[in-house]
Parts: sequence; structure tokens; C-alpha cells
Amino acid sequence: MKHAFLRQAMRLHGFTLSMALVAVAVTGLVGVRDAKAQTKFTAGTVFLSATAWPHYVAADKGYLKARGLDIDLIATRSSAKAIQQLVAESIQVNSSGMPDNIRAINKGGPIKIIMAQVATPPYMVYAKPSIKSIADLKGKTVIVGGSKDVTRIYVEALFAPAGLKPGDYDYIYAGSTSNRFAALMSGGVDAAIMLPPFSLRAEEQGYTNLGNIQSVLADFPFTVYAVNTNWAKKNRKTVIDYLAALLKGIKWLYNPANKEEAVAILAKWTKFKTDDGRKTYDIFMKEINAFRKDGAVTQHAYDQLINVLMDWGDIKRPKPPISKYIDDSYLKAALKQQ
Repeated sequence: MKHAFLRQAMRLHGFTLSMALVAVAVTGLVGVRDAKAQTKFTAGTVFLSATAWPHYVAADKGYLKARGLDIDLIATRSSAKAIQQLVAESIQVNSSGMPDNIRAINKGGPIKIIMAQVATPPYMVYAKPSIKSIADLKGKTVIVGGSKDVTRIYVEALFAPAGLKPGDYDYIYAGSTSNRFAALMSGGVDAAIMLPPFSLRAEEQGYTNLGNIQSVLADFPFTVYAVNTNWAKKNRKTVIDYLAALLKGIKWLYNPANKEEAVAILAKWTKFKTDDGRKTYDIFMKEINAFRKDGAVTQHAYDQLINVLMDWGDIKRPKPPISKYIDDSYLKAALKQQ
């Protein structure tokens, strides 16, 4: 009787152990399956600044993870480097200046613009306290991003109504707002075009506000998202899912109830001070509507930019169709998911 009981117990124990092993195996398979479901790729942005705010939100609020996306966001430090890495497919998605993407496409680069990032220029121009107006910059030095950078387009558009034209002042170049801010603070230049938070700090220190670019170029693209077309063709759903997550992040950002959390997310990713973050939120979401809720690069915005590039000789006339540079099919599919 005793031995029969032990044999029965051993049989039951063996059954239980087998079931446990099966459960572990199944769990392991599920884990493998879940791991495979996470699509990984690398996205580039010039700097970890407020321009990439929708991505930070999409990551921290779980919008990317919910779509099975695991994205490594890296700072390329310049638009030119972002384009080079995108062409080489070392990054698969890039957010950088729209003119740089257009030039690369014109040279045969496997790139397409797929969505606006910052559709309204968030820049402001500040000058030394002794300079009181744009007219006072005649014969002075102005620092912009580059000789054919979008910031030069912005400065010339702002200065033109005041009667100041290229040649009336000298250019110096620095690719980042932080470097332009440093040049202005050191006295090395007379005026600089800057993004928040550096524009905010110039204001606090008594530098002269010569105007914001949005006042003269309301519908003019600053940065855009672009993809390597070779990769995108093989990963169409991934691209659509990424844009859908970004659009959800933009919608969340525009809800005033989310301001404080949005500021905290920005501070986490960019090291913005909380007060700078609050002011930047007000500028981006209330004053200039920096992010288009539909993500579109409008025909009007395209026309404004391409006309400048044709005037500079970067693009040959007649004007190419917008479809040469922009594939909005990914965005249209993402919008249907909202």
C-alpha cells in the first residue's frame, strides 16, 4: 500500500514536472516570438532638441512599443552627416533640413521626404544690445548655419522688408544654435539666428530681438522626415507605423493638459531646464504651431522653398514636381490609423 502510494505520487510529480517544463518551453517560445515582433531600426536627428519632441513623446508614452517598434535615435550633429548616413543606410530614417534632402535627391540619392517635422520656422534673430533695428546691421556681421543653409533663407526673408539685402552685411557660419549663441555672447558677431532655449537666454540677457522668422515665412518648412527608399520599400509597414506613432505624439503635445509632462519629457531627452521647456512649449504649441497635425509638406511650402533653391542655382528650371522629392503615401496611410 505504501509503495503503491509512492508510485502514484511519483507519477503525479512527473506529470506536474512535465507540464511545468512544457510551460517554460512555451513561455520561452512566446518570448522569442515577442522579441521577433519588435522591429528595430535607427533614426537620425541633427540634434536632440525640441524639434524631435514628437519622437520623445512617442517613445515615452509607449506609442512606438505598441506598434512593435524599437528605435535607436541618434544625433548626427549636422544635416550633411544625416544625409550621408541615410544614403549609406547606416540610418534608415532621418530628420534634417529640407533643402539638404532635396539637394541629395537631385544628385540621385536613394531618399524620399515622407513627412514634415517642424513646418513653421521656430527661429528668432538676436543682436548685440547696441543694435536696435535690422537697419543697424548694415556693415555688421551675422552668423547663420551655412552658405546655403535654410537659416540663410530665413535671415534674408526677415531682413528684406527692412531694406537690408545680401552684401549689406557679412556672413559667418556655424552649424549649431549653441555655437551661434556662443559667438554672439563672446562678441564675435553682431547678430545670430537661434532656436530655443538659446534665443530665450539671449532675451534674458538683454540682447535685441530683431524678429521671429515665422512672421515672414509662416508656411515654410524647417525640418522634414526622410527615408532611405531601398530600406523603405522592404519595410513599408514599419515606416507607416512610425509616422502613425509620431502623429499620435503630435496630437498629445497639443493638448494643454499635457504641458507639464511634455516639459518633463523634453528635459529628460535634451537636458532643457524646466523653465526653458515651458517657454519652448508655449512657442511651439501656442505661438507658431510648429508641428502640423497632419504632418503634410504643403504645395505652398514646397513652392516657396524650391523657388529659393532655383534662384540660388541649386535646382534647374523648370520647377520639378513635388513628387520628385516627396512620397506622401506613407503619411496618408498613417493618417488613416489616427
